[in-house]
Amino acid sequence: MPRHKRVIAALDVFESSEAIRIADQIKEEIAFIKVNWPLVMNEGIGIVGKLSRFSPVICDFKIADVPNTNALIARKSRENGAWGIISHQFTGRDSMEALIKEAGDMKVFSVVSMSNAGSRDFIDLHTDEMIDMSKECGVYGFVAPGNNTKMLEYIRSRVGNSCIISPGIGAQGGTPAEAIKHGADYIIIGRSIYESGDPVSYLREINSGL
Repeated sequence: MPRHKRVIAALDVFESSEAIRIADQIKEEIAFIKVNWPLVMNEGIGIVGKLSRFSPVICDFKIADVPNTNALIARKSRENGAWGIISHQFTGRDSMEALIKEAGDMKVFSVVSMSNAGSRDFIDLHTDEMIDMSKECGVYGFVAPGNNTKMLEYIRSRVGNSCIISPGIGAQGGTPAEAIKHGADYIIIGRSIYESGDPVSYLREINSGL
């Protein structure tokens, strides 16, 4: 993974033309692109391959289904060029194992805490159990909130050298430097990039401070 660049650009837009324009504009300043359901639902899974021409793509599908469906989603993501995929674990070990088996070389990231306040209602009550199961199943990395540095630091202490990617930066209150300081390997930034007016300068300023 390109550690000299620490930003994952979340392209939370609907239109492929806009996503491709942004990706082309910022490709030299980012480590990865992250896509979510709104863009894929509007444009189809083929957008993953198109964006992969600019940067490796992580599919933020937060998969949470029965084993067969998990495997099918993983297969289509992998076949269309995804570098990584994000999944929940609360559907159980069998679902996680099916996903990881089908993922092959595609990297699987496990959500063990989220950047919204509601994460404390359910997910954060089971963070330790989800970390343990994820490690036993062989995930590549973890998703941990960059705007909750106490939780982020705790998750880092539990997962060792595994890769951590952190949302919650910018619009949700987290700062890039603090997230990296407390354990993130990569920070996920979306709206703050493409609403900045000058995405390239915005990213260069962030990169220079990390």
